[in-house]
Amino acid sequence: MDNVVLSDMMKREAERLLAQIGRADSMIVAVKAGARAEGFVLGMETVGGLRGGDAERLYIIFESALEERLKTLAPI
Repeated sequence: MDNVVLSDMMKREAERLLAQIGRADSMIVAVKAGARAEGFVLGMETVGGLRGGDAERLYIIFESALEERLKTLAPI
C-alpha cells in the first residue's frame, strides 16, 4: 500500500480492512470483508478522497488479498 497516497486516517482504515480479509476464517467472512473493502474504496472515490490511480491500486490490493485468502480457505 506504499504506492497509494492516503491520509493517516484513511491508511489506518485501509490497513484494518486488509487485515480483516487476511484473518477471515471462512470463505463467507472473507467475501464480506472484501465487500467492505470495496465499499470503502468506492466511498472514498465518490467523495473525491482518492486520486483515480490510487483508487484503482486500492481495488487491486484488496482484490488480490481476497483472492489469496479464498485460495487458502478453499477445501482441497
